[in-house]
Amino acid sequence: MSRDLERINLRTDGMTCAACSSAIERSLGKLDGISEANANFSNNIVSVLYDPSKIGEERIVSAIKKAGYDVLEDDPDAIAERERLNAERTKKELIVSIIFTIPLSILAMGPMFGLDMPFSDEHKIYSLIQLVLCIPVLIAGRRFYTRGYPALVSGTPTMDTLVALGTTAAVVYSLYATAQIFAGDMHSAHSLVYDSAAMILTLVSVGKYVESRSKVRTNDAVRGLLDLAPPTANVIRDGKEETIPADEVMVGDIIIIRPGERIPADGTILEGSSSVDESMLTGESMPVMRDPGGQVYSGTVNVNGSLKIVAERTGKDTALFRIVRMIQDAQGTKAPVARVADRVASVFVPVVMTIAVAACLMWYALGKDVEFSLFVMISVLVIACPCALGLATPLAITVGTGKAAENGILFKNAAALERSGKITSVILDKTGTITEGRPSVTNIMPRIPERDLVGYAASAEIRSEHPLAKAIISYAEEKGITVTEPSDFVSEPGGGVRCMIGGKEVMVGNAEFTRIRSVPEDAGEVLATGRTVVFVTIDGEYAGSFGISDRIRGSAASGVSFLGGIGVRPIMVTGDSETTARAIAMSAGIEEIHAKALPEDKLNIIKDLQVKGENIAMVGDGINDAPALTQADLGIAIGSGTDIAISAADVVIMNDDIRNIPATIEVGRATLRNVKQNLFLAFCYNAVCIPFAAGLFSLIGADIAPEMPMLAAAAMSLSSISVVTNALRLKGFKPMSLKE
Repeated sequence: MSRDLERINLRTDGMTCAACSSAIERSLGKLDGISEANANFSNNIVSVLYDPSKIGEERIVSAIKKAGYDVLEDDPDAIAERERLNAERTKKELIVSIIFTIPLSILAMGPMFGLDMPFSDEHKIYSLIQLVLCIPVLIAGRRFYTRGYPALVSGTPTMDTLVALGTTAAVVYSLYATAQIFAGDMHSAHSLVYDSAAMILTLVSVGKYVESRSKVRTNDAVRGLLDLAPPTANVIRDGKEETIPADEVMVGDIIIIRPGERIPADGTILEGSSSVDESMLTGESMPVMRDPGGQVYSGTVNVNGSLKIVAERTGKDTALFRIVRMIQDAQGTKAPVARVADRVASVFVPVVMTIAVAACLMWYALGKDVEFSLFVMISVLVIACPCALGLATPLAITVGTGKAAENGILFKNAAALERSGKITSVILDKTGTITEGRPSVTNIMPRIPERDLVGYAASAEIRSEHPLAKAIISYAEEKGITVTEPSDFVSEPGGGVRCMIGGKEVMVGNAEFTRIRSVPEDAGEVLATGRTVVFVTIDGEYAGSFGISDRIRGSAASGVSFLGGIGVRPIMVTGDSETTARAIAMSAGIEEIHAKALPEDKLNIIKDLQVKGENIAMVGDGINDAPALTQADLGIAIGSGTDIAISAADVVIMNDDIRNIPATIEVGRATLRNVKQNLFLAFCYNAVCIPFAAGLFSLIGADIAPEMPMLAAAAMSLSSISVVTNALRLKGFKPMSLKE
């Protein structure tokens, strides 16, 4: 029987354009057991969703290698270093190209501007000097050939193939002209285009260098998080304190953390109290107080007190690494809008090669000479490079997810990032979302002795995870009231609990669940103040009730206000009474509410709004919110919520600040807008430049055939640079809702 699908993110080397990523995706798509394959060449991640009962990781890696790309070890430090070294190598190659291309271009084009060039009358020496100056540029740009031609042979031509073919044609033609010069045909000196080949390689290398630098910068968010993990840890072993590498910390180790040190593992405080800077996890700048029994997380900073903790999660099991993995998952997936570019890129290179050859043959057939026809072919091959098209979406997605992570917002995939930009209404759960989720008992209205009422209610709620249940249990603990284990326990989501205690049937919940036909006067007065009332019956008889209050979050009103400011309608849905719901909604500034809602009611409310054409985000933190989080177009889980809610959601907010909800939508809109801008730039570039390179310049009377290959190379590089620059603008984006 097939197990659940698993996702694996593999770091690769060798992807240079959209055609490369398409080649990998096609290769993986042929394998049985692959549900989804996404190759993102902006950060070299291949994300694969597969069925482990049908295919293993080794076959996936083998398929990628067979497509012509290496798979790297998933060591973030090694990857970061590799990207940095690649950027440095690209820079050195670019410098070499520039050093030799400038004198070559001056030597070749000087006579056109009336400059007296040395050896210009000595055609043999003149041609040899140009060849000698061109060779270092060809060597510096050898990666275009070592990657481009193998890709052509394998039937998956890439951007490197286009550059390799174009420059090879120019060099071969120049070598032929050089041979003709040495054979006595001095007129062939006018056919030398070594400078075109050198200029193409140099200008394309400018774009490649910008891309390599962008890869270093776009992963700053991930690397910055990983750098927060301390290199060492102070542990107690055999009764003595010793310093060991942090990656050698084991579950159960006792760790000493002094003021100013970073915490090396997730764990629970055994001794000591301190304020802890958790901004790297939550985006909150203010440290939070942590006491014995409190949770602390790897990478956070112990500010001012000494702590002794027991390690519970280490290495790649820590919250820090789970966040990093979530970011990488999002950056490795593709947004639906990216499919447009993918479909174009998958056939783009072969089509361009066909257009280049066809244009060359057409102009030659129409009476143009070989040189003109060759210039047209080279220009089309070079100018139509799909780099800008391929960079348009993945680079924006990579920057957008990283930017969101800086603010404590984690998108699980690129599709969620895109959907967040289209949200029209947000449904907010009350308890734990709008309120703090830490309610406390404020009123007791007993009909039996108070200690008995509290004992029965707390015993019935002992197995419940509901915040209201925890409030009653905490109250019992404060009063020192004994709690007994119930039997025949039944929980009804949105209603309450029923069980047997000491041979008596105890029901704790809302009025409907406990079958209270008429709310007692004292309970009604508490309800009127906006508090929640929990009723208790014993053997069907009303035994009393509890008034429970949950403080509204300090950021609720401003968060709701920002939602309205960006044109998104806030709706509160809660299982609580109408009176309580309205009191909370009024404080938060929410006009539309749905009270007494069961989990299935939340689901139906979302479905009804979706039928009306709305894009709905659901925000929740509890187990009962999981179905609604799944049904919504965008499920947003508050980071302090249950694991089930976090698993069901598309976005996880690492802190409890409601302003992060509008911020999530703002980041999505900004990223989607950036993607569309990039695609517009890329498509317009190709739509204008390919016809021009194919000979339109001649039809409009422009006699620039010799310069066209160089102009094509410059235009191609500028297109990539424009897309990269536009995508990197997102790094400076700050959601209005999070501005001070």
